[in-house]
Amino acid sequence: MSTHRFKLGPFDIGMMVLSIVAVVNISVLMLMQLSADVRHYLLIMDTLICVVFLLHFFYNLANSDNRLVYIKEHWIDFVASIPAIEVFRLARFLQVLRVLRLLKHTRHLVLTSLKDRIQTTLATMMVVLVVLIGASGLSIYLIEYDLPGSNIRTAEDAIWWSLVTISTVGYGDYYPVSTAGRVVSILLILSGVSLFGVISGYIASYFITPQEKDQLAVQNRRINKMQEHLNEMDTSIQAIHKKLDSLIEHKRDSGEGH
Repeated sequence: MSTHRFKLGPFDIGMMVLSIVAVVNISVLMLMQLSADVRHYLLIMDTLICVVFLLHFFYNLANSDNRLVYIKEHWIDFVASIPAIEVFRLARFLQVLRVLRLLKHTRHLVLTSLKDRIQTTLATMMVVLVVLIGASGLSIYLIEYDLPGSNIRTAEDAIWWSLVTISTVGYGDYYPVSTAGRVVSILLILSGVSLFGVISGYIASYFITPQEKDQLAVQNRRINKMQEHLNEMDTSIQAIHKKLDSLIEHKRDSGEGH
C-alpha cells in the first residue's frame, strides 16, 4: 500500500490500538474455553469496538479526496469492522499488520501528527474509555454474577452497569454487593470523572481557541501598526537631527568667514 496518500493521525493510531485490543479479544474467544455468559460478554464488546471502527472508516471515507482510492487502500479495515462473522474477524490480524507496517515507514509523520494535542488527547481518551468499559464490566460480572443478592448476573447487566457508572449517571438499578465489586466501582467512577473532565476541557478549548487566535491576530496587527508609526517617527527624528546638524555646520562656517 502506498503511504504518501495517507497520513496517519492520532485517531488512526487509536484505531490501531483498538485493533490490537480486538485481536486479543478474538484470540481469547477462539482459543479459550469460556462460559456462555463470558463468551457473550466478549462478543458484545467486540461488536461495540466494531461500531467504533465503522464510524471511523465512514468518517475518513466521507472526508477523503478520492473515495474510490480510499476504499481500494482500506477495504481490509471495512471487512475487519464487520461484527458477528467469524471469518471477517480474522481480518483484524491483517489490519494490525498493515498499520504496523505503515507506522514503520511513516514514523516522522506520526510524531508530527501527535503534536496536535487536542486530537491526540481525545483519541487517547476514546481508547481508554473503551478499554475501561470492557475491563470493568468483565471484572464486575466475574465478581458478582454468582453472589447471593447480586443483581448483576448477565453480560448485558455488566455492560449497562459499566456504561452508567463511568458516565457517573448512577441510576442505581444495578450495583455491586461485594467489597471487591465496590472497589471496582470506585475506581471506575474516579476514572470516569477524570476522563470526562479532560474531554470537556479539550472540547471547550477547541471552540475557544479560534476566538483566541482572532484576538491574537488583531493584537499582532495593532502591534505592527504601532511599530510602523515608531519607525516613521524614528525616520522623522533622524531627518530633524540631520537638519540641525546642517544648520549648526552652516552657522559655524558663517562665523569662521567673518
